[in-house]
Amino acid sequence: MRARAHRKSEASFRTLVETLGSPVFVSGGKRFHYVNHAAEAITGYTRGELLSMDFCDLVHPDAQEAVIARASAHEGETGFASRREVRILTKKHEECWLEIIAATIDFDGVPAKLFSAFDLTKRKRAESRARLLAITDPLTGLGNYRRILDVLRAEIERSGRTRRPFAVLLLDLDGLKKINDRYGHLAGSRALCRISGVLRLFCRAVDTPARYGGDEFAVILPETTASAAAFVASRIRERIATDSEQPTLSASIGVAVYPQDGETIDDLLQAADRELYKRKRQGAEQASLLFTK
Repeated sequence: MRARAHRKSEASFRTLVETLGSPVFVSGGKRFHYVNHAAEAITGYTRGELLSMDFCDLVHPDAQEAVIARASAHEGETGFASRREVRILTKKHEECWLEIIAATIDFDGVPAKLFSAFDLTKRKRAESRARLLAITDPLTGLGNYRRILDVLRAEIERSGRTRRPFAVLLLDLDGLKKINDRYGHLAGSRALCRISGVLRLFCRAVDTPARYGGDEFAVILPETTASAAAFVASRIRERIATDSEQPTLSASIGVAVYPQDGETIDDLLQAADRELYKRKRQGAEQASLLFTK
């Protein structure tokens, strides 16, 4: 009678969880013992495939190490707290975020872990878009001033560990007011976007181009010496000067290197700003000499 009651209880459990829209996984040691239809739907794996896996097989590779380490520290457990968020990778290699609630149950007469999951993917994507918008300049699509500060803090911290320098370029678009007055503000906005396109072209994947504000831009160059930064600045100036689109553009660029030119964000930006306006004055003097000749 006890066995019949147990089978009836097991059947009721399966009937109940199969009607749920939320994924349910039951794990007993090294693999799942049971998954519901919603678990198949969200992971993209068939029930048979899932029953040959455990939760660590679903966890995104970037997060697996932390989960495995946690499981090793608590042998016999799953590596998951009773409630936490986890990023998984579906069969189609799509990222999916789940909130997992874990509980210990008796399944088929042995202790097991029951994971009920709630899909957080839409919320996480919305949060990611909101974070991106908060650090993005709406006109050029580059990072904004907040992004510059975030990256500079990270680079100062990294330079403290590696003892390697990094460089900051400050770029000023020459004569934006004249462009606006002569060609209109749309042409002025287009000029700013043209500058941002050049910065994207000459930046490495690890570099951060951003709009500093108004007609000024910044580029943060990790692990870059003064000579290398000066070379990048000269290439950017040349590319801007040879752009065939009208009106023609020119830019002044100041370079500062951490830590020799400043050990704080303010000092570093001020050093780059001083170098920028030194370059701008030199350009104005050269233009004046050419005009008087």
